[in-house]
Amino acid sequence: MGCSWTLLWRDAEVDPHDLQAEIAVELEHWERVMSTWREDSDLCRHNRGEPASDDLAKVLRVAEIVRKESCGAFDERCLEMVHRAGFGPVGQGIDLSAIGKGYAVDRMAALLRKRGVNDFLFQLAGETIAGDGAWEVALEHPDPATSTRSQVVRLQQQAMATSGNYRQFQPTTNADAAVISHIIDPRTGSPVRRKFCSVTVIADEAATADAWATALFVLGPDQPQPAAVQKVIWQFGEKQ
Repeated sequence: MGCSWTLLWRDAEVDPHDLQAEIAVELEHWERVMSTWREDSDLCRHNRGEPASDDLAKVLRVAEIVRKESCGAFDERCLEMVHRAGFGPVGQGIDLSAIGKGYAVDRMAALLRKRGVNDFLFQLAGETIAGDGAWEVALEHPDPATSTRSQVVRLQQQAMATSGNYRQFQPTTNADAAVISHIIDPRTGSPVRRKFCSVTVIADEAATADAWATALFVLGPDQPQPAAVQKVIWQFGEKQ
């Protein structure tokens, strides 16, 4: 999925090498299901007109729920828009980049519990999930020039995801210092233009947090907190 993963756990007797191998196999499976870059993935075949596989259909059902609840601020049917903006591969149809990592993180949590690891913290890029124990997780300040911790949140049986425009963006000469984000507003088909900022969402499941972080970034900081999430944290960079 073009990123690294991290697992921490407590109070479980497991072989770390075996567990690492199992996680790698599981992540590889979900990449084969959801990748927009692998021409033989379930998703790419579906975009070419083939029926969705059972696993792909599960992800699509979750995506459809958020699309409806966000009134289209999140929309998985955006592959062509993403490519046109210069952030994705050629194609038409569905792009699960805004929910796929979160869905995979939920599957990793299920795998860990099946293996008897219940007190854990698993992170895939910016998507994080915590098991039964309490874990402290740092948030990054939305500044493209640094990697600075801004605050710490406490997770327990919760998931968290962040969307921002300070790592993947195209600069502009606008006087208001807005930049062109890699995040697309599906309602207009264009990238979101905003000053450096990020939104972090905490929810029961990582897929929900992941998709809603994208939707809320599109909608902006004045949007009321959706019923599907537990907490929303907006952060703003220096260019305000």
